[in-house]
Amino acid sequence: MTDRLDEELLRDACLDLARVVLAAGQPQISNDILETLADRFYREVVDFAPGIARAGRDPNLLARAVHYLIDAHALPLMGTDMEWFRQALVCLVELAVPGVALSDKGGAFLRDVQFGLEQSLGDLEQ
Repeated sequence: MTDRLDEELLRDACLDLARVVLAAGQPQISNDILETLADRFYREVVDFAPGIARAGRDPNLLARAVHYLIDAHALPLMGTDMEWFRQALVCLVELAVPGVALSDKGGAFLRDVQFGLEQSLGDLEQ
């Protein structure tokens, strides 16, 4: 475990995300637009790093979370809208680094998540 954020790793992940959401069938995306959106993603996500490190967790999980979003939720044509990213990131960070106590009913969903995680991890191992 490290408490130091690899900023280059996170910036690269944000750049990859920007490429995906701007891929609107355009053969070439302006580097200025691509880098501006990647920077917006980066500024949004980097603020989570100190709290994750204070919780004793690896802040580089943020880059992994961005890659998860690329695989599972980012779609071409999402463009420069940031709200989906903010909401998804908050949810992923809370699942990875719990910060609130859950009720029995809310906590029951974690069993569903656990089942889904086991299934996804099993698929990776095959």
